[in-house]
Amino acid sequence: MQQTFNYILQNYLKAKNENLKGNKLADYIREDALEKIHIKSNIDTSKYKFKGSAGQGGWADVPWIAIFDKNITTMATKGYYIVYLFCADMSGVYLSLNQGWTYFKNKYGIKDGREKIKLVSNAWKNILSSTLSDFSFEPINLNGISKNSDLAEGYELGHICGKFYESGNIPTNSELINDLRNLLGVYRELKGKLKDNSIEKTNNSLIVDFNLGFLDNKNSEEDLNDIEDTIENFEKSSVLIEDDPPLDFYSKDDNHEFKTRKTNFILKAKNQKKLGFAGELMVVKYEKESLIANGRKDLSKKIEHVAKEHDGDGYDILSFEIDGTKKFIEVKTTTKDKLTPFMISSNEVKFSELNSGNYYLYRIFDFNKKTSTGKLFILHGDISKILKLKSTQYIVNGMQDTNKLPNK
Repeated sequence: MQQTFNYILQNYLKAKNENLKGNKLADYIREDALEKIHIKSNIDTSKYKFKGSAGQGGWADVPWIAIFDKNITTMATKGYYIVYLFCADMSGVYLSLNQGWTYFKNKYGIKDGREKIKLVSNAWKNILSSTLSDFSFEPINLNGISKNSDLAEGYELGHICGKFYESGNIPTNSELINDLRNLLGVYRELKGKLKDNSIEKTNNSLIVDFNLGFLDNKNSEEDLNDIEDTIENFEKSSVLIEDDPPLDFYSKDDNHEFKTRKTNFILKAKNQKKLGFAGELMVVKYEKESLIANGRKDLSKKIEHVAKEHDGDGYDILSFEIDGTKKFIEVKTTTKDKLTPFMISSNEVKFSELNSGNYYLYRIFDFNKKTSTGKLFILHGDISKILKLKSTQYIVNGMQDTNKLPNK
């Protein structure tokens, strides 16, 4: 392996001046190098696929040799894999746990794709718990120089963890093999944390969890599985159908019985936050489409998802009437039916009172995560005069009688 890396590092820049087709070094990277690494590492080829590339149609700035778990991916464009990335200036080679940049670029575009792949990389850095003392989570620099390709930058953004070997100071075969086997252990850990063995679902889940401040990848039967797909794909798939407001709500807790139940409060809060976020995104889309349909595309571009940046303003979305009047929209979302009661904060109630002419409450119900659909009814004005409100929490701001404190 040491000899293989030295041979590539010492000859690649010279070879780039020659034709790629039929080139001896290019063929070596595609074939001989793979065989040598396979023999030295003794990795099971029934489970793992080896592939190398010096470019397609033209020389790559960053040649690579990758190892794919066949149950995750067999291509460098999508999914997670281990790869040796040779710097464009041949100053060294990285051993990297990486992911396919092309998947993010095709799904989100280059600009947003950069942000999304970086989020996923950072999320994995918070999740993986293998012994990583020999590996670095620091960004890598491949010294890519091509203006015609974003692949080098994609590799850099997709890097999760790894190690750098400097040209002229490549370690011994035993050290290289040991590093590779240790990183394979991390790769297996990552595989065990994939959501439903799906790259798409895992990436959606990581992006949403990281954005909302949840850095673990643990799920349970209670979790709103797949809701991340709705959140990540809301612009093209979500549909809201407006309905009339109900005449009243029902509540199963009016008798005030205290029942003992086992509740995972962290998971419940996580689910509620995801559900609320999904509903807000659906309303943003709903409002944009409504304004565009009424000839106000200019106003649709001014809609703000206020709650995405900061909470506690008393509303979630700033939208507009057709005449340009501001609409302060609070969104409440449930997977249950129209008559289900919901929580609202004193700050939201007060804001609706002070801004009654511009305040709207959008209640989404029958939310379906699988079809990205839901129904909604809209309330306009001071909600304290529209809804029946019941206090469910108290703020403790002092003592009534210190004489009633228990004796120590």
